[in-house]
Amino acid sequence: MQADVNIVYPIDGETYPKVDPSPGGKLSSAYLPFSFSTTCSGGGHEVRWGIGNTTLGKAGFYDEFSGQFLWKLPPGKHEFWVKSDCGKGSVVFKVG
Repeated sequence: MQADVNIVYPIDGETYPKVDPSPGGKLSSAYLPFSFSTTCSGGGHEVRWGIGNTTLGKAGFYDEFSGQFLWKLPPGKHEFWVKSDCGKGSVVFKVG
């Protein structure tokens, strides 16, 4: 059975980016890829996604939706979330 919401990336509990900052440099921000999907049977539905208290996007879809995007974040702990009509999911990760 497929999950109602599947967050592919970032991975829950991980620290990003996976490369070191320049020698002697302090990480001030990082671009991270995000990927997710949601499946709700039975017609038209809506999905929203965001980081922390900020909604980054929303869409209407029929049965299935997948999204991928790149977002710039400062160092620290963050939560990426996805909420659709039939389910929700979130991951917590760290930058820096």
